[in-house]
Amino acid sequence: MFKKFTRIEDRAERLEVFNLLKINLGACLWLAEFLGLTILVSGLGWLIGSSLTAALGRIPGAALAIGLMLLVIGLMRLPPLLLLDRLSADFGLDPRPASRRFRQLAALGLRRGAAAWLVSMALYLGLLYLDLWSWTLAAMLLGVPLLFLEAMYPRILSPDEPRPLRDDDLEHSLTVRLDHWADKTGLPCRAVMISTAFTPELEPPRLTGLGPTRRLVVPEKALAAFPPRELTVLMVAAVVGALVKAPLKLLLLRLCALAVAVPLASILVTTLGAHLWGYPLAGPPVLITLVWVAVWVGFGLAEFAVRLTRRSLDVQLAAAAVTLLQDEEALASALATLAEKNLEEDSPPAWREVFRRRFSRQVFIRRVKYHRHLSSFTEGQG
Repeated sequence: MFKKFTRIEDRAERLEVFNLLKINLGACLWLAEFLGLTILVSGLGWLIGSSLTAALGRIPGAALAIGLMLLVIGLMRLPPLLLLDRLSADFGLDPRPASRRFRQLAALGLRRGAAAWLVSMALYLGLLYLDLWSWTLAAMLLGVPLLFLEAMYPRILSPDEPRPLRDDDLEHSLTVRLDHWADKTGLPCRAVMISTAFTPELEPPRLTGLGPTRRLVVPEKALAAFPPRELTVLMVAAVVGALVKAPLKLLLLRLCALAVAVPLASILVTTLGAHLWGYPLAGPPVLITLVWVAVWVGFGLAEFAVRLTRRSLDVQLAAAAVTLLQDEEALASALATLAEKNLEEDSPPAWREVFRRRFSRQVFIRRVKYHRHLSSFTEGQG
């Protein structure tokens, strides 16, 4: 489908087309989710809740209705997800056969769908047996532990099965240097895991978890893609994130989203829900769709804020690593490797930077230099 674009001779034009297609397909994914929720709110959910499941009883009927609702959303998300998967394959980012790619996509969808069903049932039972203010408090008390659980044990919703670091994974000099900086930042020594999950994109090392579950996760692909000097800068930048509590800051942003999404769900249930389905007299299971609308809006905005915050943190941590290691050339080389392996444009239009997961290489380098300048200015003042 996208093979014809891979035959564009001009490399800059080929990368521009790839990135535009990726942004447009990502927008289509969001649009599919919005249309799915709109369809459920406007009529399909009422049909499921009032006629198809009435004979089963309230709780079994709600379980079936909520499952069908989530299935509708999943089916509407499937085409853009498959197109994104095909785009990565046609441009050479994902060499796996189509059947294997689809199996991974289906397994991830089933895992997250089951989690969404369980949470939805808990929220619906709360709507049945609690008044709305008590339900709001209960939803907050349910959401906070779930966010902490996801932050501390991300493997619950992800197929990633990281393995411990082996002696032959890293050069001895890098291991010694990593242990040195891990000790200074309070990260437990040897708390390095190698991610074995395949992703089309090349990802840098990242810090995950909170407290005793903190780990430095290095993608297996990164071990082969980056020379030792580049990998050193990227790993030290991730380790320094322990000093500024980077995972905790991102978790706090998601907690703020929860504080917005749950009251918004209460407002939707009492206004739109009362108008369409007579809540709380009937209490149909379709009301959970309004809760998902609020979650989609709240956490959609949160993920955008998380992406912007993570990019800013990445720049500051990279600047700190370059200052500590005195190796700016290695950072520039690592960013060039990331851009090349991920088919990213070196200098995309300014408007497109907003939709990217990370800054382009030139913007990233400029911001690193700016943060280094601020750091040297602050040290001079001290």
